[in-house]
Amino acid sequence: MTILDQIKKILDDRGLLDDIELTPDTNLIESGLDSLDLADLAMDCEDTFDIEIDLDSAPQTVGELIAIIKEKTGIEDEDE
Repeated sequence: MTILDQIKKILDDRGLLDDIELTPDTNLIESGLDSLDLADLAMDCEDTFDIEIDLDSAPQTVGELIAIIKEKTGIEDEDE
């Protein structure tokens, strides 16, 4: 399962993927997520990937979130 797939699963489990097509270019705010949703997403990613995400520099896009996860875990994700 790719990092993108795992992010999709996190959002889907929270019921936040309704009509969103998630790609690395997807802007998290413009896709309808509010600040609480973003905080929950960050916490779920922290739990899933065993990392810490600085909410002061929260990612704006899915691609930025993937980059943070890759940087902090060392995971090489071939399919984004």
